[in-house]
Amino acid sequence: MTGPQIVIIALAATGAGVAAYGRYQQGKSAEQQAKAQAAWNQYNAKVAQREAEAEQSAAKFESRQHKKAADALLSKRRAMIGASNVTMEGSPLLDTEDVAAELAKEGMNIRLTGQRRVSALKSQSILDTSKASAAKAAGKGYAKAGVYGAGGTILQGSASAGYMANDFGWFKK
Repeated sequence: MTGPQIVIIALAATGAGVAAYGRYQQGKSAEQQAKAQAAWNQYNAKVAQREAEAEQSAAKFESRQHKKAADALLSKRRAMIGASNVTMEGSPLLDTEDVAAELAKEGMNIRLTGQRRVSALKSQSILDTSKASAAKAAGKGYAKAGVYGAGGTILQGSASAGYMANDFGWFKK
């Protein structure tokens, strides 16, 4: 066994160790990135949920304001009709009913628009929560892959060093 042979085998073994450490660190780095992504997605889910709650409150408020304005408008119309000595029959009645129906449609549209926005935000929150769960699961997989990759690299490097040692005649008697 010569000095250069020992150096070659030592370098092969050291190279395998360095490569294994690199694979392990890649797995750890990928795991940390996945954890950070999961945290970001969870944050986005909470933001979307808060926005949905705020949107729901705003839609209720807007709907109440519209109802108050509609009631006031209808009352004013009825008062004007009554003040003009016209009875609430025929055209005045039909016109008031048409206005009331249009105001009711507007109120329904306000509520439905608010509900759609709330539903969209809640769906986004659910999606972001799912993404966070997926990123957490992927992170665990990356960590395992790093460990297995490092182990495989060590085994491969050990086999290569053993093959070289055999070629150099170290195992021959």
